[in-house]
Amino acid sequence: MRTDSGIKNVVKFRLTGTPDGNVLVSFYYLDITSQEAVNWHIAEQLVEGKLMAHVLYEVNLQNNTAYQSAIYKLLERVEVYVNCVRIERVN
Repeated sequence: MRTDSGIKNVVKFRLTGTPDGNVLVSFYYLDITSQEAVNWHIAEQLVEGKLMAHVLYEVNLQNNTAYQSAIYKLLERVEVYVNCVRIERVN
């Protein structure tokens, strides 16, 4: 399965003082629809060394099961079409 169609419409929010510390929440559009394809995308990035252990959560928004209220509250401020979210710990 190829998932290298490219990430588009990236919108980022930096949050401080969360239970997980300081985090960067990135919404983006990935031209795939299934969670399995998102998982392949994440696996490819891990293998290529582009995704590090500081990523707490990454998912297609259709399959969002964690951080639901916080993610959807931020999503209200996103003005472009997105279908995935990544939450990563930052300093």
